[in-house]
Amino acid sequence: MTAISHVYNYTVRCPHIKDPAHPTTWQNHIEFNQSCEIGLSRVTKWHGRSGHRVFDIDGFVVREADTESAYFSMNNVRIKNDGHVLVTFKIFMDDATKDTSVQEIMQHLIADLDERIAKIDS
Repeated sequence: MTAISHVYNYTVRCPHIKDPAHPTTWQNHIEFNQSCEIGLSRVTKWHGRSGHRVFDIDGFVVREADTESAYFSMNNVRIKNDGHVLVTFKIFMDDATKDTSVQEIMQHLIADLDERIAKIDS
């Protein structure tokens, strides 16, 4: 029997840059939490409004929301001792960050996830 033993939620907010003299990047706006409530809320919401598929990366399907300027993905990863990690990603974009690559953000988040899972599996 397997169980969801870990829930990881990533949220990235691409900031609206108000002061060009002090630029900020999405890397300063990564939120990570392990809330089951947020994870289940996202799964429920996205199941009903799945948006449209934009690209695949490392086994993750990334979709763009139809109702907001956001991208999302979710997946599960099997870990030792018959456990699973449920992971959700949500990336908010704005007009001031059009040159920001959603693929680059996802690569960064997946690398972080891989590091976290390696710590669990070791």
